[in-house]
Amino acid sequence: MKKWQKTIISFAALFTLAACGAQGGTVDTADSTTASAEETEATVTIEDARGSIEVPKNPENVAVLDFGHLDTLIALGKQEAVAGTATENMPAYLADKADQFENVGTLKEPNMEALAAMAPELIIISNRLADFAEQLEEIAPVVVLSVDYTDYWGSVQKNITTLGTIFDEEEAAEDAITTLGEEIEAVKTTTAGINEKTLTLLLNDGSMSAFSTGSRFGFIYDTLGFTPVDAAIEDSTHGQSIGYEGLLEINPQILFVVDRTAAVGTASDENAALLENEFVYQTDAYMNNKIINLSSDLWYLSGGGIESIHLMVEELAADFQ
Repeated sequence: MKKWQKTIISFAALFTLAACGAQGGTVDTADSTTASAEETEATVTIEDARGSIEVPKNPENVAVLDFGHLDTLIALGKQEAVAGTATENMPAYLADKADQFENVGTLKEPNMEALAAMAPELIIISNRLADFAEQLEEIAPVVVLSVDYTDYWGSVQKNITTLGTIFDEEEAAEDAITTLGEEIEAVKTTTAGINEKTLTLLLNDGSMSAFSTGSRFGFIYDTLGFTPVDAAIEDSTHGQSIGYEGLLEINPQILFVVDRTAAVGTASDENAALLENEFVYQTDAYMNNKIINLSSDLWYLSGGGIESIHLMVEELAADFQ
């Protein structure tokens, strides 16, 4: 149990003893046992990215600094429990809800002052903010739910299940996972008949990075079944830097494009011009009209949640009906 939790319980115990003393009474053993049972029921032990931790059960004042986890809680009917999130640059599918939450930071840096003032019962983050976990624990218990790019769908299911457990919505979480699994299988039925080699490009301030299996966009290949290009692509978080000659040498037959600059709200003419190039024009993807621009805010800023996974699958399914 966390140090702060022990302190709270100790204060509660002192308050009870003082009250009883003032009335000339003693602590009732049965009442004490009942209170102890209630305290036990008010918490739940879960596994997050750091191991086994005890957190409040079904909290009603929560900060969520990850859009995927936020959309999961909304899908589970727990929107009212979320008091704060990162409201700037929210992806389009969440943007209409931004004014319902207090702004408590960004996906890369929490606003400690705003969080302290909000006094949440629980703070939920992803691996983007994992380095802040210890500092955030000075405010409230912290749950770190990360996506494993080498097992994207498996880790997403685990995260949804964990949130369902915390918020007493296990059945709803299980139903959501089942539905998403069916949607994924439907797309895989389609991709089983697609043999074209696929590459994903991230555009950022006039530069390009390539992604394939085991990467942040590995969901396209490892889960949905698209065939990756033959070239060995570095599976780092930021992808492998690539130039025009390299792109033509790989020569993808399907090219998925994510514009990071647009996703973070700073549209770039450099990015817009990147694919208007003679080398790109010679690729099979261009000649066969199979350069597909993905919803950049969804794919770059979000993902990993019930709604975001549904939208990703839906987007790809629509492109290959």
